[in-house]
Amino acid sequence: MLKVFIVDDEAPARAELRFLLEQFPDVEVAGEAASGEEAIELIPGEAPDAVFLDIHLHDRDGVDVGQELYELMVNPPILIFASAYEIHAVRAFETDAVDYIVKPFSEHRLEKTINRVRKLRLQTEQPQAASPPLEERLHSLLQTVLHEKQLRRIPVEKNGKILLLDPDEIVFATLDGRYATIYTECEQFATSFTLQDLENRLSQQLFFRTHRAYIVNLSKTAELVPWFKGAVHLIMQDQRSTEVPVSRNVVKELKRRLGF
Repeated sequence: MLKVFIVDDEAPARAELRFLLEQFPDVEVAGEAASGEEAIELIPGEAPDAVFLDIHLHDRDGVDVGQELYELMVNPPILIFASAYEIHAVRAFETDAVDYIVKPFSEHRLEKTINRVRKLRLQTEQPQAASPPLEERLHSLLQTVLHEKQLRRIPVEKNGKILLLDPDEIVFATLDGRYATIYTECEQFATSFTLQDLENRLSQQLFFRTHRAYIVNLSKTAELVPWFKGAVHLIMQDQRSTEVPVSRNVVKELKRRLGF
């Protein structure tokens, strides 16, 4: 079994990453930490094989936490850094991180990371060849990160032009006739996608179908409001504080995703 530990200060992100990791039969999630200080306190005792470490923690810089773990532990864990931005990849990789994944990450991308961890653990039991120069590793990593970032863009329409929208900007999407309309914090965009098509293109980690006519970005959720007969509404983080309905049959799953 691969023993892994999750460090992220956002409960929904930890819950979703745990869910994805638990789909691998040889992976055991040994624990979680919501801050850098908590990670430093808990990880040495758990002695995991690998740590998924968010770079932007509310109390510490994730790269600094990783470096401190290397200094504290005789057998430090394999580090996998995560961030919403590819710009920090160079700093992360200079700490001998095995991988750097850009949020929101897909099941397919996570599988590549787990495969790297498996191979590295096997290599520790065998004589190792010399590692490629740092420059080569950085170049390869950045090309992968930038390529994946480009693939995540969503084509939208505005004033007769086609724009490529980063999914991180999406607050929610809803049906407008046959096709989906996307709302950001202060704008709206027409698309040529059905809501189902759009859902298939977005990360299942951060986006959630609350209703047959709505998809929301969980990281842009401000408030969950109890509603009539067990239903709830979500208040979104846009200029209008839009209220989005949630079907009763998905309330339990939504609460799990939000870390309730």
